[in-house]
Amino acid sequence: MLFLSIFTWLIALNGIAQELSVRFIDANGETIAEVAAQLQAEQIYLPVDAVRQVFDPDMTDQYNHPRKRLTLKTKDKQIRLQIGHPTVGIDPSGMTHTLPAPPIIMAQQPMLPIAFFTQILPDFYNLEALYNSNLKRVQLRPKGTWTPTATDNPVNWAIIIDPGHGGADDRGCESSTGLLEKDIVLSLAKQLSSISKEQGIQVYLTRQTDTKKTHFERIQVAKRNKGQLFLSLHCNASFSPHEKGIKIYLNNPKGQLRFPSNDQSALTGQRLKILAQANFLKQSQDFADALQTELNFLTETPAEITELPLVALSETYMPAVLLELGYLSNVEDLEKLSKSEYIAGIAEAIVRAFQRYISSISSQQSALSRRSPTRGLRHNQQKDVLKR
Repeated sequence: MLFLSIFTWLIALNGIAQELSVRFIDANGETIAEVAAQLQAEQIYLPVDAVRQVFDPDMTDQYNHPRKRLTLKTKDKQIRLQIGHPTVGIDPSGMTHTLPAPPIIMAQQPMLPIAFFTQILPDFYNLEALYNSNLKRVQLRPKGTWTPTATDNPVNWAIIIDPGHGGADDRGCESSTGLLEKDIVLSLAKQLSSISKEQGIQVYLTRQTDTKKTHFERIQVAKRNKGQLFLSLHCNASFSPHEKGIKIYLNNPKGQLRFPSNDQSALTGQRLKILAQANFLKQSQDFADALQTELNFLTETPAEITELPLVALSETYMPAVLLELGYLSNVEDLEKLSKSEYIAGIAEAIVRAFQRYISSISSQQSALSRRSPTRGLRHNQQKDVLKR
């Protein structure tokens, strides 16, 4: 009898709306609004007022109870919705869209499916939306904000992706289920290469198969292809099963730049190399910040940025970052890293970080070239020294 009562209660609960919230954030991860929402039949619904909270405080709405018609007026457009029907009409263009779920009535108030906020409204405001269904998070960003334009020359950018480890005797970390670090990072690297090329960004991998590569061989790939950004991919492990999350590391060779103050001789090639590596630290920090912002959209635990002297990034005379994707010793991280859709999401986030970084660097270089026409000459002279 007790089992039957519990079973009946669970069936009833499935039809009852569950309260939750959806967080809308801007391009930099700052919160725009935290909106109360309802989960009904595996669909998330938000109140009409969420349109005002997130998109347009001047939006007006009118609901015709007898006909169950909802009309919204925003941005010189009139949006027509019918309760229980997925079709959305837009005037004066006469265009129609079909939502995956229809508007419904809850507590005598019209409610709109989350897809209305991610697929319909952003176009009105020249925005694009990214939706993380696991974290109930929507990021809104201007269309093409970090997509490299023709003036950015993204094709001229050479990004080096370094999937760590490889080969029979360098497997990296291994999970309790047998998942190997070397396989995870290689799969991600290949996806990064494919997506980047679609965006006009040239990517070179330090290894494309399950083969062992020395540190020297990896660096040679970067030098041979004149890399302008180096990203090393790894996974983490810890004796503590509670350690988890994404980690971002920068190579900061602390203490290497202190030359005798009374040495007035010209900089040797080796000294200039050390200075150049440290000079790239600021650009590495810029890319790490972009990477952190994009990856934080995917995970509840914020990605951490740490600066350390790193052998894996030594001799890389370009902006360089080491990315630890998560802990194979942690149950939550392992579950995520085992899913192909999560790895695909990581790849897309990293490419967005590439786009953000390239656009930022291109803007900085354009501003500097306008201020100092001789800077390009000095930059080329420095590159010549580094080649020696």
